[in-house]
Amino acid sequence: MKVEAILNTPPMWEPDRNTTGGVVVGSIVRMVRNLPGHPFPGWSTAESRAEVADKVIPAIKNIRGFKSAFTAEMTSLSYGERRALLTRKQLTPCMAARQDGCYVLIPRSRPLVFMVNEEEHLVVHHFQNGLDFDSGLDALFQLDSLLQQELKFAYQGQHGYLTSIPSEAGDALQLYCLLHLPGLTCANMMNQVTKALEKLHVSISPYFSDSQDDTGHLYVLFSIPGPEESTDELKDSFLHVISHIVRREQQVRDKLQADPGLYLHDAISRAYGLLTNCRRLSIKELRDAVSLLRLGTLQGIIRWQENERDMLIALNHFCLEQATLTAQAEEKGDPLLCIRRAAAARLFLNNHPHQFSDTLA
Repeated sequence: MKVEAILNTPPMWEPDRNTTGGVVVGSIVRMVRNLPGHPFPGWSTAESRAEVADKVIPAIKNIRGFKSAFTAEMTSLSYGERRALLTRKQLTPCMAARQDGCYVLIPRSRPLVFMVNEEEHLVVHHFQNGLDFDSGLDALFQLDSLLQQELKFAYQGQHGYLTSIPSEAGDALQLYCLLHLPGLTCANMMNQVTKALEKLHVSISPYFSDSQDDTGHLYVLFSIPGPEESTDELKDSFLHVISHIVRREQQVRDKLQADPGLYLHDAISRAYGLLTNCRRLSIKELRDAVSLLRLGTLQGIIRWQENERDMLIALNHFCLEQATLTAQAEEKGDPLLCIRRAAAARLFLNNHPHQFSDTLA
């Protein structure tokens, strides 16, 4: 399988409309494992990384369904391909900077990414729609059992699975949540949210972490586990934090929509006007405008002929597709990219019939 096939595959994330009002877009469970007798990747040599890869990669490919997974050493991927995979969250920033002896494996039919010699010898990310950590945890527990039929992982009774970061030892699991927070962002409240989360040992960062510092109102929330914390404790405390952010985001959205000055309606109308009429469009403008169209859809301000769930997915896919194309094209310095991006936005709106609600009158 070639990298183009991976980049052309739509992401599997679908927003959780019923329980979080579309605030939670996706969940990720991260599992890390290390082999005994080998230095951690941060202290390794090319030879030791090759030894780890020679053990781990065959064990992964021997699992049913993974034999034909896309497999690439990081040295074989161009800068643009790395940027594109990073945008899709199919590489971590640490992995995108790796070189020889470091591999990424991506099955096309399963929501998984395997990274060999990232910060740990083996890192596995499982992606799930909406707010659903249980499915990811179950899938990784089963995967762990299959891998241990061929591999021995570094484990110590008192500390659990050993990791390069001592605080992440134990179950060696971490939880991530993708959040759409246009309300809190537009209300300039994200600094307050970030400071409050720091006190709870939870971190938040923009989904799109590039040099333009634009977010598209998408953020990744991730837990910071303690060594004594069990998986259930980690999940319960993290869900509690997520539920609080979801409630706050929904409150701010409703307050903005009820504003007699029509702040929210105006912002969504401006975003719509930009996408409808522009002839040049930056990636920052597109991300923010599509985010506001998603918000308008969730708040009933924009009504589409297609059902709401399908449109939310289509908007997500369109935004990520354009971000992926941008990551690849920037390497070549394409001067016409902003023109093609604007044309793609106009075509998207033409292909999805819609109307504004009467509340805009």
